[in-house]
Amino acid sequence: MARYFFEIENGGLHRDDTGAECRDLDEVRAIAVRTLTGIAAEEAILHDQHTIAVAVRDAAGTSVLDVILTLTAAWSRRAEA
Repeated sequence: MARYFFEIENGGLHRDDTGAECRDLDEVRAIAVRTLTGIAAEEAILHDQHTIAVAVRDAAGTSVLDVILTLTAAWSRRAEA
């Protein structure tokens, strides 16, 4: 198994100094997507527009995968509360 590092961009860069051992690139992708959607679930209630990214690098520092999500919440017709 190889070690991969999942760096998160969410209003600032959060470096991954530990990484995770992954069986294959399918597992790398699954971890990146789960990480991104977990963060998005929290950020969606705080922001109307927000971009979150997970950049995956291998142990040599080579870029392997970028997963980027832009959240947009737009009222089609805002009801008065």
